[in-house]
Amino acid sequence: MTPAHRFALSLAFITPAAFAGNYATCILDKAPGTPYNAAANAVHQYCIAQYPDGYSAVVHGSGGSWLSASYKSGAECIQKKTVDTPSQRAVIMIGVACRRLYDGQSQ
Repeated sequence: MTPAHRFALSLAFITPAAFAGNYATCILDKAPGTPYNAAANAVHQYCIAQYPDGYSAVVHGSGGSWLSASYKSGAECIQKKTVDTPSQRAVIMIGVACRRLYDGQSQ
């Protein structure tokens, strides 16, 4: 097996949750495109099960790692992440996550 094959095989065992570093990034990974409020509630339940400390473990302004998209502000993140999200609950959840990750503590 070549190194490229081994690398591809190792990626197959990494779940999307492994890329979500905290509750806010989990919300941003799972909530965009959510069609119904009930589905948004399921996203919250999934993310809080993965990250039980919720937002208390998310440092203000900590977004923009090499594994995730980087936005200049919470507003830019909200604009891009909510464009195709019909669920109002999901839009609110995305907004809170974006502000937590991409706006500083003073805002």
